Amino acid sequence: MSTHIKVLGWLHIIYGLFGLLGAVGVFAAATFGSLFSGSIMGTFGGILGGTVAAVVLAVMAIPGIIAGWGLLNRRPWARIVIIILSILALIRFPLGTIVGVYGLWVLLSSEGAAQFQTQGL
Repeated sequence: MSTHIKVLGWLHIIYGLFGLLGAVGVFAAATFGSLFSGSIMGTFGGILGGTVAAVVLAVMAIPGIIAGWGLLNRRPWARIVIIILSILALIRFPLGTIVGVYGLWVLLSSEGAAQFQTQGL
C-alpha cells in the first residue's frame, strides 16, 4: 500500500502543477486577447477577468500540491485533505474521476489508513 500512497501523492502534485500551468495559460491568453479589443475598457476588462480566472484556478490547484507533498511525507492531515479533494475530483470526468476513485480506494482502505496512524508517546 506504501507504493499506492506514493503514486497518489505524485498524482496530486502533477495534477496540481497542470492546474497552475492552466492558470498561467488562462492569464496569458486573456491578457494577449484583450490587447486586440480596440478599447481601453475592453483591455482592462479582459486583463481583470483573466487575472480573476487565473487566481481561481491557482487557488484550486495549490491544495493538491501541498497535500500531495504531505501524503509523500505521511502527514495525517494530508490523508484527510486528499480524501476531500478526491471526493471533489469525482465530478471532473474522466481524469478527475479516475484520480478520485483511486484516492478514495487507497486512503479509505484499512491498509491505507494504517500508514497514517500516529505512534503513541
